[in-house]
Parts: sequence; C-alpha cells; structure tokens
Amino acid sequence: MTSQVAALLFIATVCLRHAAAFSEVPADCCLHTTNTRFPRHFKMVSHLLQTTEKGCDIDATVFITKTGVRLCTPHPTESKWVADYIKRLERTLSRRIADTPQH
Repeated sequence: MTSQVAALLFIATVCLRHAAAFSEVPADCCLHTTNTRFPRHFKMVSHLLQTTEKGCDIDATVFITKTGVRLCTPHPTESKWVADYIKRLERTLSRRIADTPQH
C-alpha cells in the first residue's frame, strides 16, 4: 500500500512539472516572419514586439490590423522599414488619442 501511494505521488509530481513547463510557452508566437511590406490600406491598430526572452522562438514585430489579423514581420532592429512603420503608426495613434474629445 505504501509503495502504491509513493508511486502515485511520484507520477503526480512528474505530471505537474510537465504541466507547469507547457503553461509557460506562449501559444501565439510568430514562427516565421515576412519582410514583404504590406499595403498602406491595411489599417493597423497596434503592434507588439515578440522576443525570445518572453518564451518565443524568434524575435519579431507583430502588427495587428483593424480586423484582428496578426502580421509577423522582422524585429525593428533587423529591418529599417519595420522601424519606420512603427514610428509612423505610433504618431498616428497618438494623434487619434489627442483628437478624441474629452468628456
């Protein structure tokens, strides 16, 4: 009986360790990027930087469109057009916030 309890505790411990390891891996990481510039008519509403430090396999920039589509591009340190696009997007978003009437 004691050996069965010990075996059961061992199995439970192993399972919990594996569950904890899998829960730390982000499920929405870009697996690859494209350096192809997207058309200006794509309405971007935000972006985020994906890094290997946060558990993803590659560094990338994720642009999010108005319809919720996520576009994976190179990290801004690796691509000048991405860095320029981020600056332009941030200017546009800050203008929209400034133009929003305050109640």
